[in-house]
This record gives sequence, structure tokens and C-alpha cells, in this order.
Amino acid sequence: AYRFKLPAIVPLIVIGSLLGYFKILDPEQFGEGFHTVVQLGVAIILFEGGLRLKVKQFKEAPRVIRNLVSIGVLITWMLSALSAYYLIPALNNQSGFEISLLFGALVTVSGPTVIIPLLKVVKPNKKITTVLKWEGILIDPIGALLAVVLLTFLINAGSSSVDSIVKSFLSSLSIGLVFGAIAAFIIYRLLKYEKLIPEEMRNLVVLTMVFVVFSLSNWMQPETGILSVTVMGFALGILNPDGLREIESFKGQLTTLMVSILFILLAASLDIEAIWYLGLPGLFVLLVVLLVIRPLNVFLCSIGSQLNLREKTFVSWISPRGIVAAAVASLFASTLSAIPEYSYQAGYIESLTFLIIGGSVFFQGATARMVGKLLKVIEPDPNGVIIIGANMPARQLAKLLIEENVDVILLDSNNALISKAKKENIPAEAANAIAQQTIDDFQITGYGKLLAFTPNEKVNILACQLWAQEFGKDNVYRINVGEEEFLPSDQTKLSGEGHVVFSQDITQQWLQTHLGTSWIIDKQEIKSKEQIQQVYEDIENNEIYPLAIIDNSMISFYSQNIEINEDIRLLFLKKVQKKIAAKKKQAKSKET
Repeated sequence: AYRFKLPAIVPLIVIGSLLGYFKILDPEQFGEGFHTVVQLGVAIILFEGGLRLKVKQFKEAPRVIRNLVSIGVLITWMLSALSAYYLIPALNNQSGFEISLLFGALVTVSGPTVIIPLLKVVKPNKKITTVLKWEGILIDPIGALLAVVLLTFLINAGSSSVDSIVKSFLSSLSIGLVFGAIAAFIIYRLLKYEKLIPEEMRNLVVLTMVFVVFSLSNWMQPETGILSVTVMGFALGILNPDGLREIESFKGQLTTLMVSILFILLAASLDIEAIWYLGLPGLFVLLVVLLVIRPLNVFLCSIGSQLNLREKTFVSWISPRGIVAAAVASLFASTLSAIPEYSYQAGYIESLTFLIIGGSVFFQGATARMVGKLLKVIEPDPNGVIIIGANMPARQLAKLLIEENVDVILLDSNNALISKAKKENIPAEAANAIAQQTIDDFQITGYGKLLAFTPNEKVNILACQLWAQEFGKDNVYRINVGEEEFLPSDQTKLSGEGHVVFSQDITQQWLQTHLGTSWIIDKQEIKSKEQIQQVYEDIENNEIYPLAIIDNSMISFYSQNIEINEDIRLLFLKKVQKKIAAKKKQAKSKET
């Protein structure tokens, strides 16, 4: 998927379907074990989705995003349900309408597992990326929660009276909410006292609690487990215990693993003939969901927003469904098939949902970039720079780049350094830059280069290796820390460790000591060959050290294999006079 720049679920669906079609893999042979794996996988995915659902993010999100994950969910839910009810003949009855409502809830979700890889391939502008990314992150648990609540209602609807239905429904809802909230509070208290749970055991304890709550809730009342774990994740995110970031990272990695396993198993278990059996009515439902309901939803939810017509049209074009819809549909179909009044139509949930997933992923994935180019909403070659580290030299360099109209953001796990950067009006974010979850969640639009600027050689190398997957080996750089032999930039590039920039003499520690005292960052416009010659003489005499070259708004960090030409702007370190240096050193010591 990475090699051909496709969403990961595309090869997973294809591989799973082929394995199932040729009977190489038959998940049903595992009996109840297969359904148990699906249930536990869904539990992990929904718990992680609940963790991502931050109230603060929802409040701070642009109005169009809030509309899409609130009003938009209702629009998609009801219209998708009605399209299935009226277009699929087998669903034109009371139980069919209830099945259609459940189908409508399932296709409200999109999810970051398909949206984020698609955005990285297509690279639309920042406004579009923001809307689609946060819609995918926020709508996943919201749509799943809606589907879970509906399933709870349908299961209890088999009771003999309205009074019994309401009581059973409220009982299921209460168990899910209470178990989830209590479990989150228990984890919060356990994590608060480090002596109770060693740091290296936190992730396993939380994972165990997810399975315990899921199983216990289902034992108390069937099918309440998925509601419990979703609420548990959401509540834990609100409580924000120590170590939550590490838990989110671990659960994100575990979710990625479960997505791969579940998609192959679910695709292998899928009855391909059932999808073909949907025929033209199924195709009409797909077209209505993608080409009528989605655009109507986006245009209504974006009234008064900053999106222009072309941007609204592109957002309307993109809404692929992912693993949550697939896994939950399979789980729900299995659950409802055991209820007599739904047994005949339960399979339609799975086949219709997989039709929407396959159709949306393949169709939108194949056409997204072409449509983006036609609408002229594709981001030009990105020139922004991500700097890993918010130390003083990194902040000084960032300020100068910002003055040159280069987009810059600093990433650092040190909150104190991030606070300093923000006080200096430098965009900065507290994050672990060498965590895959950070890279997956980062809004990469507008950024095309990475500069690792920490005092830790291993961190810098790892950052370059990880971010090279996003930017390519040509666009990742790191500063020399002085802990290893200085290698030419082209050698480190080939090893995937990033270009080593500046000079052998310019290490991170050297900058930390001398920048702002005996050396300062300056810039000069180079217009003639005489100026170029003078620059090389100054470099030879160690009077200046080039840092970066800006050519027509495109930035390149200086390394040994870069030439200085005419009509560029040169950013460099230069010595300051002794008297000035003494004053600067005195001022710096007072500031410290």
C-alpha cells in the first residue's frame, strides 16, 4: 500500500477476499473463536476511538467540522437508511426499516485509517485537510456509538410491550455507561499512584481492563460491551491521567495491527455472492450515498464556512469508509442473525456496508487526486519545515525562517521549551516526534522538509528515518551532534539517516553555547559572482557558516554538496565584534 500510495485497506480487502474465495482461509472454521477475535478487535478499536474523541478538540474545531460530526451524522444516517429501505426490495417492511436504520448509522463513519493515508497521497490544501482529517477522527467513535445504541434498542425491541422495550433499552444503556465510566475512573486512580503499577506495565493493565470490562458488560447484558469500552475510552480521555500519551500510542499501534488482522478475516468470511446478489438496487444505494447524500451533507454543514465552492465540492467527493464500519457490521450481522425477526435480513447489513466500503475506497481513492487537480485544490510543492526540538538554537533559526515566509513548526516533548517557543510567537506543538502515532496524526499539508535539531544523535537519526517515509530521503536533515564520525551528507542520505547539515564544526552543543554571544544568524541576498566568491572566502576563513539557501521561496539546508548560486538568499552564522559579543553574553547570562 505504501509503495503504490494506496489506503492500507485496499490490499487487505483484496487479499482477504481472494483467500476466502479460493477457500485458502475460512474464518468460520475457527467457530466461536473467529467471532471472539472480531469482538475483541472491535473492543480495542472502539476504545482507541473513544480515547481520540476529545471534547476540547470538538469545541475548538471549525464550525464546519462540528456540523459534520453532529448535524451531518444525522443527515447521513437518516438519508442512507431511507435509501436502503426504499431501494432494496428485501428491506421494504418493518424489520427491514430497522435494519436500514442500523446500516445508515454504520455508514456515517469514515475513520482516520483510510482518510489520513488518502490525504497524504492527494495532498489537498490546508483547509480541506483540516476538515477531512478531523471529521474522520471525531466521527469514528460518534458513528460507532450511534450504531451501538441502535443495536441495543433493536435487541430489546423483541420484548412483548413498549414498556418492556424501554426498560430493557435503558438497562442496557445504563450498564454500558456505568461500566465504562467506572472502569475509566479505576484506571485513572491506578495510574495516579506509580507504586501500584510500574510504568512498563501500564499498557498491559489498560488492555486487560478493556477486555475485562467488555466481557463483564456482555455477561451482565448481551451486546453492551462495545458501548462500555467506547465510553471507557472517552471518559479516560477526559480524566487525562499520567501516561495517557503513551497509552494512546500503544493503543494506536495495537489498533493498526487489529485493523490488518480483522480486514483480512472479515473479507475472507464475506459472501461475495451476497454482494453480487444486491445487484442494481445495491449499486443505486452506493451511488446515492456517495453522489447525493455526501454532497448534500457537506454543502448544508458548510453554510457560512470559509470553504469556497471548489473546496466544498472536493470535500463532498471524499468520504471513504474503514475498519470500524466493516468490523461492527460483521459483529452486528452475527448478533442479529440469532434474533428470529431479523435473521433473514441481518446479512444485508454486512453486504451493504462492505459494498459502501469497497465502492468508496476504490472509487474515491482512484479519482481523488485527479478531481483535486481539476478543482485546483491540490497543495503546490510544500516548502514548510518541521523542526524537531524547541531548544534555543532551533527557535532562533525558526524565527529567521518565518521572516523569510517559510512555514515552520517546532515539535518537542519538553513542555517548557514549547511554552517558550509559543511566547516567542513560533508555531510549536508538544509531541513525541519519533512516535509513529504523532506522524500519523500530524497535519502534514504545507510541510515538505524535516530538520532534526535535538542534542541526541540517536533521536535525530530515528526522526529522519521515520519522517523520510513522508517526505523522502532528500528532504530530511539533521544537525551534527559530535558523537560520531562526521560523514558526508550523501552517505548519510543513502543510509536513510538524513543529510547532515551545516558544517563539521557546527554541532548542536556549539550552537547552544555560542549562538547569541560570539555568533549570530544573519542573511544576505546574493546577486553577483563577486558576492559568491566572497562568501566562499569567508567560509574558508571560518568567518561565516552557511545554514540555509532560499531560492524562489524554496528552502534548502546547507550541506557539503550544495552550491551557492546567484539570485538566492543566504542564511548564515557570522562572528560578531568582541565588544558586541561581550554585551550579548552579559545579556544572555541575565536572561538565563
